[in-house]
Amino acid sequence: MMKKHRKQKGLLSIELVVAISVIATIIGVLVALSVSFGKLNKNLWARHTCHNAGQAQIDAITSTGKPIEETTFKKLWPGVSCTIETSDGIGQWQGLQRIDLTLRKKVKHNNVQIYLTRYLPAAEGDGQ
Repeated sequence: MMKKHRKQKGLLSIELVVAISVIATIIGVLVALSVSFGKLNKNLWARHTCHNAGQAQIDAITSTGKPIEETTFKKLWPGVSCTIETSDGIGQWQGLQRIDLTLRKKVKHNNVQIYLTRYLPAAEGDGQ
């Protein structure tokens, strides 16, 4: 009895190359998604930080009548800048004081900017 020897035609090599290619593609997609979600997370965290800083600033103005000192503000929320504008309320808000806050934080190449507004009772001694 003679055995016939068959030559392999490279089927195993092709399957191996295809499997490695599919795995490499999946890993590439996962890396790209990870980078995108990382950027999104940094932007959302910056928005969250700005919002909390603004709420604290408004609470300080409401309770003490003056904003948080700038050095303390910079220590608590590094990288966040806060601009405060006050004006008298108009229309149905007449007799109240309007406080507008603009908070900014730079994240890599993006700037996160939040606006907060609150109406407070006018300061005593304004003839009210």
